[in-house]
Amino acid sequence: MCRKYLLPLVLAGLITLLLFFSCAKEDVSENAARLRIKLTDAAAPVLKEMFLDIETIEVLANDTAGNAGEWVSLSFTGGEYNLLKLMNGRTVQLTDQYFPAGGKIDKIRITLGNRNRIVTITDVVIPLQKSPAIAEHLIIHDVDAALTANNIISIVIDINAALSVRESNGNYFLDPRARAYPETYGGSLRGYVVPPQASPVVLITCEGDSLLTLPEGTEGMFLFTGLHEGPWKIHLIANPSAGYRDTIFTDTVVQGKITEITPKPIRLRPQ
Repeated sequence: MCRKYLLPLVLAGLITLLLFFSCAKEDVSENAARLRIKLTDAAAPVLKEMFLDIETIEVLANDTAGNAGEWVSLSFTGGEYNLLKLMNGRTVQLTDQYFPAGGKIDKIRITLGNRNRIVTITDVVIPLQKSPAIAEHLIIHDVDAALTANNIISIVIDINAALSVRESNGNYFLDPRARAYPETYGGSLRGYVVPPQASPVVLITCEGDSLLTLPEGTEGMFLFTGLHEGPWKIHLIANPSAGYRDTIFTDTVVQGKITEITPKPIRLRPQ
């Protein structure tokens, strides 16, 4: 049986769900937070479209004593989202509601529908079957986001699309690789790479963590968020047929800051 992840096909992509918790500004209980969910950031160089079919979103919050509560369904009616329209910080809001403060969000549970699919640049539609691991739900563990009253708390769910689609005997499966973290966690890396003719992919690695994305526009901007502090290796990988050299260097992520990668832009050299 042939089974492989579609890294050569998808190559790069980050699906990110942003959950925003904030204090209510209207006449509601002070022990409430406002919850917004946004969908952002995905990329794949050989794909024209990549749709994620989301039916429900639920959260599991622990109380102040650490006791687990029950799953709470959010006010979300479902929808299909073209993830390739959401890259490098662009978002679409999925829900906006009040949510009880106190305790912390420990887990997030997403129910996916059956219309997940990719569309290639030649307009071939490829259905994505749900892997057995997510036949019922996709559960994100260890979210660890405190629901403090009168404060805005954001949670980011980051799904690495490059490792979330695999092929087996001609069938394509969706098997999301996801992480979740408070938006205030860690720092960010932002940089620019040219020329666009190199069609580069940006890969960053640190202590076993790997994230990928595609630079945008003629300026070649790319952005990674929610990174833990410390040195990250930045790999700029040119399309093999473009005639440009790959390059690797290191920059340091600092808590609560956007590290601007220099030089600006990074210019890949011809082979």
